[in-house]
Amino acid sequence: MENPAKDIHKIFSLIDCAHSPELQKAAIEKYFLPDAGLKYPVFQVERGPGSRDRILKLYQTKGVITHVVYDKSSHALFLDVTQHLDLIYLPFWKSTSRMLTRLSLEKHGGLQYIAFQEDLMHPDDLVGLLLPPMKIVLQTLLWMVAIFLTVLAMVAQFLGIFAVRKRREDDIKGRRRERRRKTKNGTDAMVSNGTMQEENGKGKEDGQNEGVAARN
Repeated sequence: MENPAKDIHKIFSLIDCAHSPELQKAAIEKYFLPDAGLKYPVFQVERGPGSRDRILKLYQTKGVITHVVYDKSSHALFLDVTQHLDLIYLPFWKSTSRMLTRLSLEKHGGLQYIAFQEDLMHPDDLVGLLLPPMKIVLQTLLWMVAIFLTVLAMVAQFLGIFAVRKRREDDIKGRRRERRRKTKNGTDAMVSNGTMQEENGKGKEDGQNEGVAARN
């Protein structure tokens, strides 16, 4: 890749939405390093000799990129991907999930190649991808856990555990107001000094002009 942020859309369409195994194989061999690695929520391919061939056998999904962020300093691409799977054991269910994909890049011969791919997914998206009927069950469970933790936090604060004390909160707010006041006063002083300097400069210029007029 010469321009990763721009080229990744075309590359991803060849890899993830390939119309034939031959085209997909050619794309992976072109843009992945021979020792590239892959980490997925349910399996992992460590980097090493021949690891790209193992990735090719596992790369049989379809996805659509909705957003791309390229971190040039760390040589990494971050993709917001919506993934689709055709499940043999559930042919009548639509398997769709959302994940964040991190591509670590390495430069060879002036071009950027994919050295490692890491896919990150929420628990309900992972379950929805492999067992779509269970996604709503897990989402309900996560919602119940959130309520339980909220109640537990309220009880802990009532007992004085990690509770925000009113006096301490007022002190923090007071210090914030004081910092804002000092910042504002400093800004006003800078503006006032700038105005005075401008007026002094203008007065000197007027005096010089009057002196020239008097000599004439």
